[in-house]
Amino acid sequence: MSYNCDRWITKKIKDFKIPIMSLFKHERDDWHPERIDNNDGTVTFEIIETELRGNIENGWLVVSSIDCSGEGSGIAMDWILEPAFQNSTGELVASCVWEGGDTINKLTVKDGKVSWVDIDI
Repeated sequence: MSYNCDRWITKKIKDFKIPIMSLFKHERDDWHPERIDNNDGTVTFEIIETELRGNIENGWLVVSSIDCSGEGSGIAMDWILEPAFQNSTGELVASCVWEGGDTINKLTVKDGKVSWVDIDI
């Protein structure tokens, strides 16, 4: 994805875990996520407007929610998220509307296998 996601709709998150260190592998550290410790005991990792939220267990982020939309979301997906998803376990399914509907696709991640399929609405 070379442009931004206008709308991210999470369809399914099941036992989805990402090794935290995999979020910090890109050589441009100015794009590394910022960690925010929330009052409810959860953690949010922010990349511009993109957010991953969950709990930390043994160096893994147990993801409870993801929003990859808005400014910088295309780069966040290409540089940070998709490479990290390749190291994940569990399952994530989301629908993404890119640049006002130029492209609409379904993202599926299952035990590190990432696939994108164009869809119509």
